[in-house]
Amino acid sequence: MAAKLSKAKRPKRRWIGFSFPPSVHSRSELESLFTHTFPENTPFRIYDAHFSGSDVVTQSRAFQSIEEDVGIGIVCVNLTDFEVFRDGFSQHAAESGLLSLSSSGKIRLIRQRLGLPKPRKK
Repeated sequence: MAAKLSKAKRPKRRWIGFSFPPSVHSRSELESLFTHTFPENTPFRIYDAHFSGSDVVTQSRAFQSIEEDVGIGIVCVNLTDFEVFRDGFSQHAAESGLLSLSSSGKIRLIRQRLGLPKPRKK
């Protein structure tokens, strides 16, 4: 069995906080929207997905002064693919309804900036 990689040798990643259209009602629809918006070979993982109309989104929109009815989420991408995602958010925002709100190397900071609660442990 191979030794565990040290933290310095693990792949680096970035977290992107984003908003998405209120027409998206499930995690699978959101993943499909990402798959159609970004190139095929760019891996991503959606961590938080709060859909339009939920209490969490209402509080987050008030915290950020967002007037539109949107859903809010956090996606994790590899650092090497980060520019592809940033460009995709800016170029395809009108078509897909995805809008980047914040990005960081720490998910804690994204949740703090978006006013999202930390998920409870199961």
